[in-house]
Amino acid sequence: MSGSGLTIERAALEQLAALLLEHAGLKITPDGYKGLRLALEARMPALGLVDATDYLLQLKYASAEDELRALLPLVTVGKTEFFRDHRQFEALEREVFPPLLARARREGQPVRAWSAGCATGEEAYSIAMVALDAGAGPREFDFWATDLNPVAIDTAAAGRYPVRRLLGVSEPRLARYFTASDEHYEVKPQLRHQVRFEQQNLAAPHWPQVGAQALDFVFCRNVIIYFDQPAIVRVMARFFEALRPGGWLFLGYSETLFRVPTGFEMVEVGDAFIYRRPLEARPAAAGVRRLATPASPPGVEPSAPRSAPSSPEHRSAPPPTPGPPPAPVPVDPADGPRPGAGSPVERLAEVIRDLEAGAFPRALRLAHRLVDDVPHDLAARVTLGNVHALMGNVDEAREAYQQALQREPLSIEARLYLGLAALQGGESEVARQEFTRALFLEPALALCHYLLGQVQERLGELDAARRSYRNAMALKKDPPRPLVGHFPDLPASNEAIAQAAQLRLAALSER
Repeated sequence: MSGSGLTIERAALEQLAALLLEHAGLKITPDGYKGLRLALEARMPALGLVDATDYLLQLKYASAEDELRALLPLVTVGKTEFFRDHRQFEALEREVFPPLLARARREGQPVRAWSAGCATGEEAYSIAMVALDAGAGPREFDFWATDLNPVAIDTAAAGRYPVRRLLGVSEPRLARYFTASDEHYEVKPQLRHQVRFEQQNLAAPHWPQVGAQALDFVFCRNVIIYFDQPAIVRVMARFFEALRPGGWLFLGYSETLFRVPTGFEMVEVGDAFIYRRPLEARPAAAGVRRLATPASPPGVEPSAPRSAPSSPEHRSAPPPTPGPPPAPVPVDPADGPRPGAGSPVERLAEVIRDLEAGAFPRALRLAHRLVDDVPHDLAARVTLGNVHALMGNVDEAREAYQQALQREPLSIEARLYLGLAALQGGESEVARQEFTRALFLEPALALCHYLLGQVQERLGELDAARRSYRNAMALKKDPPRPLVGHFPDLPASNEAIAQAAQLRLAALSER
């Protein structure tokens, strides 16, 4: 019996953990059952249920996958870290915050910001460190951080973290803003006092604490990805109203406003892509470039650009059936690895250039160095796995993808690439499982439908393969979802995928 009056027995937690493993590949061990119980306590009342056994029965109906998707962000709420997605934080530090602070000083008003869905506080404290390092005084930065989960808020307010959670914090910042204590680090008062932590439900009908055009920027990352469409529209409309003209909205790497009617524009800021409430009269700041976007139907926003803009465009060719790995171009060992100077984005682009040139050993060395230096960079980690996969190192590739999943439990790319590695190794059942999990997380991933069809063909499941190919063809007109990481020769367009699927369907009709 739960303290909330709900009946949640351990057997129900075990069954639910098994369902999440099967559908999403999310492994929840018994020491994570406390978080699973909290997630159930949030979802069961929404369905009018008081017994977890009834909740599990509910998952047997046709809407089961929708409910599991609603549960996932609550289960993974604790999966966060300091300075997560360094590209966005570099954009905030170098291009976004300095002009906001300068304007605030001219006008005698503080920079106002909100971390919406701050989990256990790592994101909020990261933002506050950027503000303090820019020289913002106590009255020059007004910062609010909220989360639905009261346990997460209590953890954030306490500001005490194990050493392993501080990997993204540089040594100077660690010394400046934290105090070491019994294998933990505690946030110093000067940083703690920069943030107001409160419980807040983004899905609530009203946000009384947020006034119109009151905020300069909002971080809302890895929160809306599993909201249904009406809820996303409502939340985006409120964010738009709450931001000043020219204000910024930071979303998670896998979140996009494609097909969400909003007034936001997507702009390139340094090496990051951020949404902004337009202000046509204001010239773009240095390092900020408005993206040229193709025409879209009314109410439809073009899909987000690729996460690594400096990388070469993927070639628009039908996706190949993975076969033997290509022979690497000989590399003189005396050359050694090329210097990995520059930002992580520049270094990843160098890895990609080596991949495209077939210089696999050199690409592998540079990718390993990049992951060692920037362990939280998901694009670098999955690209390292892809280098291993292309060299035929299937076990090493899987290890890289699994490490990516430890940091981003809902990474669609890691699931997709795990499936590709399994397909390359002739493990059709494993490939089918991973492609199915990726499609659970992103049902509109045309490439994954096509690859699943290939697996089903190999297994002799021809009717299922036909359905998968038709699913891929049905997405022909949709822009492809941008994928983190790089895998050579994957197509850039859903049209190319649909063409390949049509050819496979025609071949199957002759059987």
